Amino acid sequence: MQRPRSFRARRLCLSAGMAVLLPQAAHAAAFLPGHTAEADPPTGEAAPAPPPPPNGNVGGNGIRWELAPWRSEGSITFDLRHLRLEDGRSTSQGLVFSDVDFASHVWQPWFIRLRAGFGVLAGLDTSRENDGSSRTQDSGGLSGRFAVSVFPASRFPFELRGDVSDSRTRGDTLGNDYRTTRLSLSQAYRPETGNDNYHLNVDHSRLESLTGGTDTLTAFTVLALRQFEDQSVEMNATWSENERLESGDRNTLAALTARHSFHPQSRLRVESMATWNEASVERIGSSVTSAVRQVSSFANWSPGSGDPLYVADAPLTIAGSARFVTADNGDAASTTRASAFNATLGANQDLSRSWRLSASGSVGRFDGGTGSASTSGSANLALSWSSMPVMLGDWRWAPSGAGSLGVSRGGAGGNRHTEGLQLSHSVSRDVLLGDAQALSFSVAQSAAALMESPGRQTTRSVAHTASLFWQANGDGRSQSFAGLSASDARNYAEEDGRFQLLNLQWSQREQFSRYFSGAANVTLQATRNDATQVDAFTGERRVQRGGWQRFYNASVNLESQRVFGVPRLRYTLLATASSQQLEQRAFGDIEAPRERISKSIENRLDYSIGRLEARLSARAAQVDDRTVVALLARLQRRF
Repeated sequence: MQRPRSFRARRLCLSAGMAVLLPQAAHAAAFLPGHTAEADPPTGEAAPAPPPPPNGNVGGNGIRWELAPWRSEGSITFDLRHLRLEDGRSTSQGLVFSDVDFASHVWQPWFIRLRAGFGVLAGLDTSRENDGSSRTQDSGGLSGRFAVSVFPASRFPFELRGDVSDSRTRGDTLGNDYRTTRLSLSQAYRPETGNDNYHLNVDHSRLESLTGGTDTLTAFTVLALRQFEDQSVEMNATWSENERLESGDRNTLAALTARHSFHPQSRLRVESMATWNEASVERIGSSVTSAVRQVSSFANWSPGSGDPLYVADAPLTIAGSARFVTADNGDAASTTRASAFNATLGANQDLSRSWRLSASGSVGRFDGGTGSASTSGSANLALSWSSMPVMLGDWRWAPSGAGSLGVSRGGAGGNRHTEGLQLSHSVSRDVLLGDAQALSFSVAQSAAALMESPGRQTTRSVAHTASLFWQANGDGRSQSFAGLSASDARNYAEEDGRFQLLNLQWSQREQFSRYFSGAANVTLQATRNDATQVDAFTGERRVQRGGWQRFYNASVNLESQRVFGVPRLRYTLLATASSQQLEQRAFGDIEAPRERISKSIENRLDYSIGRLEARLSARAAQVDDRTVVALLARLQRRF
């Protein structure tokens, strides 16, 4: 990267941009690079046809290996940006950058399309420290991009793209300016008939901070789908590697999935899947690798008329599954391998509209890699009853119940006999509030008892759930949805425990007027599990998490297309907040930024006159647990 260090260099960049801007603006054609439609032809007599190309420029099938006239567009932009950190430090930047893009094609637009562009940036940065000292320096850079598309509208399009850009040209970075280098390749194929599909995509992205630090991410994806008359095969392979040179951190993720579906008739379906996942995390002086491999198969069959086991008044469904899993976890010094196998077979038969009989059995083997393996088996028999909803006035009442017997041998729990009983009922009601609003309310209560032998230990559980949902449509101008649900489950055994969940959702889309609209989405959730107990409803143990676990996610978007009645004067409010911010680039997201932004609010004012655009923006955000305030003023002229 070249950085001009003198005022003369900045003046040359500005003069070059203005020289391109003023003469070309009056003669620019009304088109964009890459559009297949030509600009409006001149009036009057048609221009004479160009002479035929020489014989050496004509390929097979009449292909003319010549370029169409280049189309161009560009812009010159002036930016003033000021950032202030929560510790009192601040940065001011003055930027001018110009971009020019070109587009053409070989022979025909559907044959080969070409795009290219370059940009020049010059800036003056002033940094102020807490002690009042300041530092001023020149900065600059070059950017460029290209794209080659071969047969873009065919069944086998190919595209190669490259891009070198500067984050300062976007105007949305918050303190960490960086240069991005990206190279992408994609190839797809599908046959003339059928639903088969094949796709290959390779991406390489390099983020280089202007103050030091480099983040590199390479991602590879292959998709393949092949369908036959009564079966289909799908394969998916992904690989990504993220490396940060300044810290020495490296994350490598690899996954391979193969899936086969077999459905020779409507009442039989077999699904088989094989997966391989591996994750490697390297830090300075340490490396941890984990890999999970799994093969599973599931089959479902319902006998039809004329098949064995068919009973017209008692439909039968038989399902079976088998799964084998191995997992490796360790570092360079030692690795632990665990493996497990499990197979199940079950049947459900509807004795009537209200009664169902279920039976299942399973066998499994687990080897934790410590030299000893355990084998277990279980069998369960259950009889369930569910009544059709009964109307009690405007309310729907639905009772149900189930009884079960179970036996298990071996495994971590040893030999067990279980007898269980469950009773539950729910009431619900829908209320219409006018022609465009509806309110749904439901309450459910469940009670269960599970007795284990030996020891005759009894676990009793009581659960309550309630939910309230409201939705409204305002003549196509607004859409609203709100939901509140809560649940409380309590176990009573040797130690009492409880599990609680609270969830609130709200979504709103509003067209306030012809030029003013907005949207908001909010999700709040909290859970708590006080103790590790056997759940009498499922017979499994919940894992204690300790205290309340909270999660929130919210976004608000307001937009006015005509502020104070002024045409083309737009106002935008963007606000987001989330309690879960992951290292997205470490997980293979090629589009993710380097910064982790957990909260952000931005007020933006845009104004355009023809090809001239202006923007004022004020933004406050929490970036990597620090607060940043940014002010931006931008003036851009397109040509």
